Amino acid sequence: MPLTERQQRIIDLFLETPEETRSVADFADFDVGRTTLFRDFKTLVRAGLLQSAGKSYRIDTDSDAYLRWDLSRAPHHRSPVPYNPDLLDDYQPNSTFLLSDAQLLTLERAGKVEGTTAAKEKGKLYERVLASLLIDLTHASSNLENVNISWLDTKTLIEFGERPEGLTERQIQIVLNHKAAIAFLKDHGPSLLFAKKDLLDIHSLLIKGLLGDPSAIGALRSVVVRFDDSKYLPPDNPHLLREIFTTFCAKADAIANPYEQAFFAMLFIAYIQPFQDGNKRTSRIAMNIPLVKHALAPFSFSDIRGRDYTFGLLAFYERGRHHFLADTFTAAYQKSAARYGELVAHINDGGLLGTVAG
Repeated sequence: MPLTERQQRIIDLFLETPEETRSVADFADFDVGRTTLFRDFKTLVRAGLLQSAGKSYRIDTDSDAYLRWDLSRAPHHRSPVPYNPDLLDDYQPNSTFLLSDAQLLTLERAGKVEGTTAAKEKGKLYERVLASLLIDLTHASSNLENVNISWLDTKTLIEFGERPEGLTERQIQIVLNHKAAIAFLKDHGPSLLFAKKDLLDIHSLLIKGLLGDPSAIGALRSVVVRFDDSKYLPPDNPHLLREIFTTFCAKADAIANPYEQAFFAMLFIAYIQPFQDGNKRTSRIAMNIPLVKHALAPFSFSDIRGRDYTFGLLAFYERGRHHFLADTFTAAYQKSAARYGELVAHINDGGLLGTVAG
């Protein structure tokens, strides 16, 4: 529900000291009548932003407004949050849905790569889409790993091996590893599953040369992982982690809807943290498996703001709330899918697309 400017000011003042209660009298300097203020407070209570206790009010700590404020603070202001097994255990493929009916419909309308009905020609056109994805996803995912490389520098590095200035060897390796993992997806997408072997193969390509312990590459972790920007504590028992990962793979592979399957993978690989490093990178590549398998517009992450992506993950890590990332994913997918649709239309109109090496 959109708030008026005055109602937003009321919420902002509550958030300055969220542990305190306030009364309507505390807002006498708003230069409006008490009847108008009472009406505003009742509106904010109905919207789930405030809670009333007699003549006093306080911020509703279950509200999105409070959550956004809380997760924007430095992590040391929040309490540790352990892994919640119910989030995965309670999910029942094809009965439980993380994406709403409206979101699924929006994604289905956006994701079809139109252009031809001939299977052979459609295959060639889709190859062009995946060739574009190789650059787009490498660029966007590398940026999300704090590798400050432009789209053009990504393209020239991938196509011609020209190394841009200003990047460390490790950063170059991150970019090239993305290229290898996405090329693997491009070449083997129709046969890939959410199976342990396929996910470990993707991880090994993404992390090649980046870990001091080679045995951790393409393997489930045996060490504890912690975050600098979150109080979430992923599972730390190796035996339990193997069980959780097995459950995830079985449930992910059983999901029939490719968009729900993609979002489930993006969310839960990051949540489970099955690897010593590269979990979010693996989730960003692996989530495209069902999209590629069904020849749908892939998801490049080009239209997700880093802040929205990070906040969406934090909300799930620390509060089990997935709707922030679901909203972000749906909005961003519409934009990226439209560009791939324009690419196919351009080719059908006689336009050319340069080939991508290797």
